[in-house]
Amino acid sequence: MSALEAAARLRVYFAEMYPLPLRVATAALLGASFTRLLARVHGEPFAPASAGTARAAAAVFTLALLLRLMDELKDRDVDRALFPSRPLPSGRVRVSDIVACLGLAVLTWIALHVDSGPAALSAAAVLAYALLMFRWFFVRGWMRPRLLATLGTHTPVVPLMLLHLAVLFATSGAAGGPLRPTAVALLVGQYWGAVFAWEIARKIRAPEDEDGYVTYSRRLGPGGAVALAIAAQGASVAAGLALTASAGLRPSALVVLFGGLTLCGFAYVRFLVHPVAAHSRLRPFAEAFSLSTCAWGLLA
Repeated sequence: MSALEAAARLRVYFAEMYPLPLRVATAALLGASFTRLLARVHGEPFAPASAGTARAAAAVFTLALLLRLMDELKDRDVDRALFPSRPLPSGRVRVSDIVACLGLAVLTWIALHVDSGPAALSAAAVLAYALLMFRWFFVRGWMRPRLLATLGTHTPVVPLMLLHLAVLFATSGAAGGPLRPTAVALLVGQYWGAVFAWEIARKIRAPEDEDGYVTYSRRLGPGGAVALAIAAQGASVAAGLALTASAGLRPSALVVLFGGLTLCGFAYVRFLVHPVAAHSRLRPFAEAFSLSTCAWGLLA
């Protein structure tokens, strides 16, 4: 009965904090998009229904889940003070439930890569880095109040994951030979830029909404935080342009990238001109840009 009760509590958690259908779809989109581009820049055919594509999507989903559960445990004191109605601080989900689910996620990550040859090493490196993040790199007291230090040490997990996907692609034989380092670096930079901008945008608030929660708009000012987000997205688009030119991708697909960037630009300008709560929800626009990046990967 206790296992069933824990499962019921976790259903509450996922429904409110991490809707699984959406996260599965996002992981499948990112995994397929990134893998297709890897195939394109290496002159190889893309097999959307292959085991390699499925493994890439599963790896993205599992790591994202791992990081979400780790953050849930890392931030429970902050959530108790600032977001008491959330499932964990309200007691509707227990710490033991999150720990058990985290353990299953770690085992799933290991099982995904146990037979992946050299990619097992890159999988181990990604997992090790995630565990260091969970432990605040053993300087929790110093790092936790320093948002920019946390950003600088935690965001590298994204390019590490993307590089791991490239290693998976290469070791499966899909690359048809050695990886092209410049093309892979541009591809990793492009997707990382989109995710980095999302991380910034989701922690931007209007001055009237600032409270005890540490945001980038508080640390850098609204203009500085927006500038950092748009710079990351601009770098992402620039990487896409470079890939299009160097790898012979479809130039027409760039319309999707510029459309996402234009949408974000509109939201950023609106917020800077009128920095009020109604204009401060920039996260959906950054998510739309990330979606445009993945869509470009499927079309280029």
